[in-house]
Amino acid sequence: MFELKKIGIVKRASAWLLDAILLAVLATGIMWVTSLICRYGEEEKLANEYYALYEDYQKTYLKDVANHFGYTYEENDRGYTITKNGAPKTINDVLDELRKSGGEDEAVREAYQKFLGLPSYATVNAQYKYVYSLLFMMVSVGILLSYLILEFIVPVFLKNGQTVGKKVFGICLVRPDCVRIRTVSLFARTVIGKFAIETMFPVLMVFMFLFGGLGILAIILLAALLILDLVLLFATKNRTPIHDLFAGTVAVDMKTQMIFDSEEELNEKKALLQKESVEQSKEQ
Repeated sequence: MFELKKIGIVKRASAWLLDAILLAVLATGIMWVTSLICRYGEEEKLANEYYALYEDYQKTYLKDVANHFGYTYEENDRGYTITKNGAPKTINDVLDELRKSGGEDEAVREAYQKFLGLPSYATVNAQYKYVYSLLFMMVSVGILLSYLILEFIVPVFLKNGQTVGKKVFGICLVRPDCVRIRTVSLFARTVIGKFAIETMFPVLMVFMFLFGGLGILAIILLAALLILDLVLLFATKNRTPIHDLFAGTVAVDMKTQMIFDSEEELNEKKALLQKESVEQSKEQ
């Protein structure tokens, strides 16, 4: 009666997959609405226009300008490399030389005039950073609201911590002592365990890998979190991944699990069973 009726990995994985699909669909819709509100498409278009301007300038003028100021410009499979006295340089180094020259030399005058029509380095960098920030904000808001709806509001409505997937596959959440979970535990499980730790931390690592220069360290941290979650799921007694461990919850079989509304009810039931056991012993 007081034992946890644990569920199989296949049933648990099936419920998770259904919830993940619903979460992805809802998050995508919310992100789309958010993108319209913050005008993400227009900001991204502007950043792409800046990139196209610099790319066209590079194709037309950069090689000649680089050679004029003593840089070595070589095209390759990755695009191009710029060096000076054997040291690697960037396009900004070459353009800084051009800016300082003021276009006084006839050989670079046209390139200088075209350069004056380009947006500044600071403007381009700020635009791209703004686009990346908008993208991260859209992803964060979409995932957060989806979790709040599907992993908190719906379970509060369905009772016993049941999401749509858990409802379909007959799974519910209880405390390790078989007592019904409280709203605060469900909220902590959703927002801190699932959203912050298990979802947004990986999302942040992906962004840092792609845009933040964290490199292979981001992949290592991401893999470490995944391994930790799998170890907790398969090695712990009650198969509790990070979000369940943090909230003090356990996924169990809804049909066979005895659930008590409070600790008082649990203690009363234990006391009653103990009393009955004592009486039976006296009769024998």
